[in-house]
This record gives sequence, structure tokens and C-alpha cells, in this order.
Amino acid sequence: MRPPLLAKSYDHRDFKGAPPDFALLTQHSRDVAAACASLAEVAGPAALEAAGLDAREGERFASTLRLCGWMQDLGKANSDFQAMARGQTQIQQLVRHEVVSGFLVWLDPAIRGWLAPMEEILLVATWGALGHHRKFDDEAGINLGTALTVHAAHEDFATILRDMAADLGLPAPPSFARDFTIGRNRRGDADRAAGPMRQQMVDGFRDAEAAFQGEPARRFVALVKGFGIAADVVASAVARRGVTAARYSLPESIGRSLSTTLTRGDLTALIHRWAWCTYDRDAPADLSQLPPGFSYRPFQERVAASPSRVTLAEAGCGSGKSVAAYLWAREWAARREAAGASGFRLFFCLPTTGTSTEHFKDYALEADVPAELVHSRASVDLHTLATTADQEEDDDEDARAGAARRDRAAPAESALRAVRDKIEALALWDARVAVATADTVLGLMANARRALCALPAIVQSAIVFDEIHAFDDQLFGHLLVFLRNFPGIPVLLMTASLPEARRRALAEVRPDLHVVPGPPDLETLPRYRLVESEGVEACWPEIDGCLRRGGKVLWVRNRVEWANAAYRSARERFQGMSVDVYHSRLRYRDRSRRHRRVIDRFKRAGVPALLVATQVAEMSLDLSADLLVTDEASVPAMIQRLGRLNRRATPESPGSPKRALIVPIAAKRDIAPYGEEEIEASRVWRSGLVKLGRALHQRDLSEQFALIASGRSLDYSAAEEAAVFLGVPERTGLWRTRPGSTRGAGYTVTVLLERDMDAHRREHGARVPAAEWLREHEVSVPIARGVGSWPRVAGLPVAPEDAVTYDYDDSTGEGTGARWRES
Repeated sequence: MRPPLLAKSYDHRDFKGAPPDFALLTQHSRDVAAACASLAEVAGPAALEAAGLDAREGERFASTLRLCGWMQDLGKANSDFQAMARGQTQIQQLVRHEVVSGFLVWLDPAIRGWLAPMEEILLVATWGALGHHRKFDDEAGINLGTALTVHAAHEDFATILRDMAADLGLPAPPSFARDFTIGRNRRGDADRAAGPMRQQMVDGFRDAEAAFQGEPARRFVALVKGFGIAADVVASAVARRGVTAARYSLPESIGRSLSTTLTRGDLTALIHRWAWCTYDRDAPADLSQLPPGFSYRPFQERVAASPSRVTLAEAGCGSGKSVAAYLWAREWAARREAAGASGFRLFFCLPTTGTSTEHFKDYALEADVPAELVHSRASVDLHTLATTADQEEDDDEDARAGAARRDRAAPAESALRAVRDKIEALALWDARVAVATADTVLGLMANARRALCALPAIVQSAIVFDEIHAFDDQLFGHLLVFLRNFPGIPVLLMTASLPEARRRALAEVRPDLHVVPGPPDLETLPRYRLVESEGVEACWPEIDGCLRRGGKVLWVRNRVEWANAAYRSARERFQGMSVDVYHSRLRYRDRSRRHRRVIDRFKRAGVPALLVATQVAEMSLDLSADLLVTDEASVPAMIQRLGRLNRRATPESPGSPKRALIVPIAAKRDIAPYGEEEIEASRVWRSGLVKLGRALHQRDLSEQFALIASGRSLDYSAAEEAAVFLGVPERTGLWRTRPGSTRGAGYTVTVLLERDMDAHRREHGARVPAAEWLREHEVSVPIARGVGSWPRVAGLPVAPEDAVTYDYDDSTGEGTGARWRES
């Protein structure tokens, strides 16, 4: 008797005798098809509405998705894949298993003829199946290797075809009397040649692209592919957790997760809790109502009452945009409740780097929303998924998407990184409020793994994109394509200031854009006086004077090493006073403690405090300084930094304007992380502000920015081509599925410290750390050579003690965090 066909590898030490159900190709095929059917039922209507497609397409969408699910892994019935699943991980497949699936359903005469009743949807379903690992396009080639055998005569292969026929209402499937071989070309004894078959298949796909010029057709294809990828992920996750098919139900698991609903009452409680947290009196909080004397601003109510599905709130720092966003979300929750919709959540997206979730963590902690309501509950843990066959997820995304990695990870490490992306995406299915990076949603346009897996949750959501002026051109282009192709998703865009070219581009892709300007009385309140400093040393007397008056000083430096140096000097100068440093080189657990301490110290009236920070202060610290000291930076960064100066001033209690000392960049080599053009534009901007000859308000900052901003139009056609999720016929997307680029390269890498891993091993042995432990102990360090050779745990490099040192005192909460040891 032939051994059963496998879909997944598994640890033979845990399962004696027969393989577990989740590893069997027959069961996995059933699971993926069941996941496709459940996703179409639970989230399909929301997906069609989100993409602006006719609800009557629901049946075709469900049928196409189920067919895609059944076809995805047919090609695993080949000798190369089976050898790898059974432990021969170094074998090189002649072609990937999904390409073999394509050969079978598209080119095998017997199977293609059997699928004739589904010919109308076969093309799109095949494109979905070929792309479910994001590794098929014009570059998908044939590897060097011997001929592989397709186990077409295996009983398991016949069982899958019979199950497929029963599920899809097809006639009896063909049967194969013998296996057949596929070689690289027609030479040798192989029954079929991979090279010519691939070319025949691709030529047919290219010819078919002409029928997909219209946006609705391309959106339909993209939804099938995205949901197909999500189905494969959730099927694997649920099955591995359940092990035996009798112990899990995919419809039940999917239905439970995607029925998660953020209600109007949830958001009311969230807003009330925030309001009571800002209430200075000692009265006990009553979350059923707002604190005495607290009322919403007219600006916030106008945002909430926006009649459009896409709203732009353009207002300065301190105007209450975050509360406005939650009021807006509350209105959409109420509308969804009234419509009887099942499943609703809020994504609050912030413009962080693509390689770090540090700002996400900060906003979960202090961004006008109780941290405990920003949650993620993964339905599986890393350990249960870590044995996925490496060949399924060896990751070339880093190289293609421009991620900042100078040392490529081994395939097994890439597989673990892929697993972490999937776990975090599945956690979003359960979340009611998710504070995340903009990449979590807009990465969808680049076929980013995490965004694709989160797609069923994204289409059920209302989405806030905050600080959109900080998006680079690539990310802003993805935003434009997203808005155009998902007209049914409620979206709130927020910014302190936006160049006219970007505002015009938004209006062109969404004529229904509703703009809510900031409150005039706050926008025109004199807050700042800009002072060009001669240098760092010239700032100390003014810092000293502010602190002696019991004031609060925020000093923003462009680099971590500069911030640490200023912090050490400040501690020596101002002994006995509150002096802190805040940047991304702290473990999250330590950074959270530092964050709380900084916020508390800045709230104490009349008690002096000095905070030295890096750019993380621009969007992650809700504090108000009496004096700002800042290095030169780009105009958007300067506007954000000024938003932390005199932040609490109101028309009722305006106070006096506060000073901002601008420290010039001394040498050209010190301009990074900004470009020369950005710094020059900042100098022109500041010069224009100084010429006004008076105290400045927030509207001055944005109006002067508009005067100097480039008037060039944004190229939507280029943005559309870069959005490979949807794509452009004959260029990107459709039958091609590869990861693109969400944004430019970063400068740091997330690592674990060797000392932390040693402590974990002493307490837990060889057990893989839980996701929560990993998040608490992650720390960012500048990228340097050698990281790729470090041992890894859960996909993260473990920094040796002789390479990275970490400065932090648990007893005092003092320390400057991680840095490379000097050689």
C-alpha cells in the first residue's frame, strides 16, 4: 500500500504511526475548500460592497473561490514535494507545487474536460491557485533538477477529485491508470515537459488579459486571490491546533472570528474612558456619561457627521482629531447596526516604518484610547505552526520589496517570519479595535502577506489613516489606489497639513471626498515663536531657565546617539531634576515603562521635566512642552514637533506663545535621515514664517508649507501599476502574483537579546517563546553586517552579548537602551 500523500510536514516524534489529519493532502484540500466556502459566506458580501461590486456577484464569487481552494494544492501530489514534506528539505523542486496544480487544471486534457461546466470561472480560479504563495509571474521559471512524478494514480489523488466533484456539483472525475512524469524539457524519457507547458499556460493568460481592462473585473480577481490566500492560512492554522478533523470546525472558527463586532456602545465607553482619564478631579469615573463640563468640540462633531464614505479632517495638533476619529467610527458602527450587518471593526492606522511596530505599540499605550481595548488575540501560537514545510514559505519578499536586510535569512528562518505575519494577521480577525501601521492595510496593494491574510477583516472595517502628510510617495500612491478601488469602505483621513497636489489627487480618485477643516479659533491661536539657534551649546542657558521656572522641555534630536549624548549631558547639568530619554532602542517592556513615566512627569504642574527624544516623539507622545529644542528636519516633521509645544493652549486659556529653538545641522554628512532637498525646503519654510514678524499659529505652518510645496501632480497611472494587488493588464497583477513594495528601506532590524533568551531557557527550557513574550523583549538596533548569521528564535535574530550591549536598570528605570559594541 502506498503511503498517504502529505500536504504538510509534521514532527514524527509527536505522532507515532499514521500522520495527523492536518498533514494529509486529502484533509488539507477539504479544509481549504471549506475555508473558502465559509469566507465567501461570512465576509463575501462585505468584500463585494467594499470593492463597489454588484451584490448579485456573490454566487459567482463563492463558486470561484471554492474552485480556487480545491485547486491550490493538487500539485502537491508530486514526488519532489512529497520528499520534502517527509524531511528531504534540501531537495530542489523542478517546479513549485502550485505550478504543477496549474499544469493539471489548465493543460491536462482529462481534468480540463471534466472542469468544462465551470469554464466561465476557471480562469480566475486558476490565477488564484497559482498565486496563493505569491510566487508566480513572468519570472517564475523552471529549476534545474531531475524529472518529477505526478502521483495521478494514487488513491488520495482520486479521493480529492471525487470530493471536489461532490462539493462543486461536477460529474464523475477522470481516473488515471498510472502516474506520469514531468521533465525540464522534451529531452529524456519524461512524459511531459515543464518548460513548454509553462510557456503555453502563460501565453494563454496573456491573451486573456484583454478582457480585464475594467476596474470591476480586476477587483473581482484581486478579491478571489486575496481570499484564497487567507483561506489557506486559516485552514492550516485551525487544523494544526485541532490536529484531528473531528476536533475542529472551520465554518465555526471563521464565523466566530469574523462575526466580531465593534458596537456603538463599545466606542461610547472607549471615548468616555478616555475623557475620564483626562479629568483632573478625584471624582470616581462613571463610564455611562462624560465627565462634568466635558463636551465635544464642533470640529469633532462635524467629522463624526460627515455624509461621505471618505472624509479628510485637516486640523493642527491638539485639535482633538483622535476623539473626532472615534466619534466618526461610532457613527459608522451605528449605521452598521441599523443595517443588521454582522462583523465590524476599526483600524486606526499610523505612518510608521515598514520594518517596525514600535509606534503601533506606543499608540496602543497612549493615543487617546485605553490600551486594554487595543488587543490582538491570535487563535494559534508560533510553536504550533513552526513545522510548516520550509519550501512553502521560503521568502523572496525581502529582496523584491526592498526591505532593509543586508544578510539574507535561510529558508527556514524566512518560513518562521512568514508564520509570524500570518499569526498577527489572523489576530486582526478577532480584534474590535486595531491600532496598527498604515502598512497593515495599504500593504494589501503590494501583496504583502500580512495584509492579504487580514483582507477578510479589512473589508468589514472602518479605517482611519492618521498623519497622511508623513506618507512617502509610494505609500501615498497605494492610498490613492486603495481609495479608488474600495469605495465601499468608510475611510477617515487625518493630517495637520497637506500639500495641494496631494489634496487634489485625493479629490480626483474620490469625487465624494468630504473635507472638514480644523477649528478656526484653535488654528489661529498664537502658540509659537521660532528662534534659530547657533548650536547645541547655545541652547543650554534657555533650557536651564525654563526648568528653573518649573517648566517642561522637549528636545528632539534626529539620531539616537545624539539623543543619548544630550541626555547624559543633561543629567550631569540638572541633577535632582526629572530627565528622560525616549527612543526606539529600548525593549518594548522598558519603553512602555519609560513612556508612562514621561507622560506622568509632563502632567505635573509646576514640576520641571526634560525629555530628550528622537523622531518617535512626533507622533507617539501626547504631551505639551513649554520649550521645544529641535534639530533641523523636514517640514512635516517640524510641524509635528511644534505640535508638542504649547499643545494645551485654548482660546479660553491661551497663555503666552512658547519658544522653539531650531538647532542647525552642522555638516552635510549629518543630514540623514533626511535629504538635502528636505532640509533646504525646511529652511525656506522657516524663513517665510520668520518674515511674518509675529507669534505663529498652526494655520501659519500649513499655509507656508502650501506655498513652498511642489505643485507637481501625482501620477496615478504609476501608482496603479505599482499596486500589484489589482494590477494593470500586460504589466502587473491579474495572473501575476508577487509581493511589491510598500515603502522604502528602513535602517533598523528587530532583535532579541542573548541575555533575555538565556533567562527564558532557564525558566521554560527549549519551548519557543510566546508571542507576547517576544513583543515585550524585542528591541531595534541599526542594521550591520553579521546579523544574518546570528541564531534565530521565532524568526528573530538573537544578538550576542559581544555584539550588542543593552543599558537599562530595572530598579531605577534609567538607561539608554541598545547599541552596538565598539570593536
